[in-house]
Amino acid sequence: MVKNISYKPKTQLAINLINSIGNANNFLQEKLHSYVKTTGLTPSQFAIIIILGNNGALKISDIYKQMLIKSGNRTMILDSLEKRNFINRIFSKNDRREIIIELTAAGQKFFEENHEKYSNFVEKIISNISQNEQKDIATIAKKIIGEN
Repeated sequence: MVKNISYKPKTQLAINLINSIGNANNFLQEKLHSYVKTTGLTPSQFAIIIILGNNGALKISDIYKQMLIKSGNRTMILDSLEKRNFINRIFSKNDRREIIIELTAAGQKFFEENHEKYSNFVEKIISNISQNEQKDIATIAKKIIGEN
């Protein structure tokens, strides 16, 4: 038996918005994950390589602030990238608790071989949305998470 629950129009609009955002997020994550699989890395590993490739060496905390994909096994992700010789850990001379992560030559090569293909892939996924709409969506998303 289906219940017909009616909400105030304002509440229904908010529910519809949340559902739409959730569906869009699921769609985008699925598309991005399918692309990343082709590289042989996990989404978290790939995100770290892209972040470092775009920014240069960073503190671990700065890397995780930029990651789209949140993960609880951060140390394991860095260990796996280090094992593949994609990153180096550098301990700060001033504070041993501070660790800087940089791409190795192999990590830089991976970035250079993949960042343009990835950028084109992302652009293609969003190609049915105008640049103005993209700016509007970004502004709205920032408002939702309290950045505006």
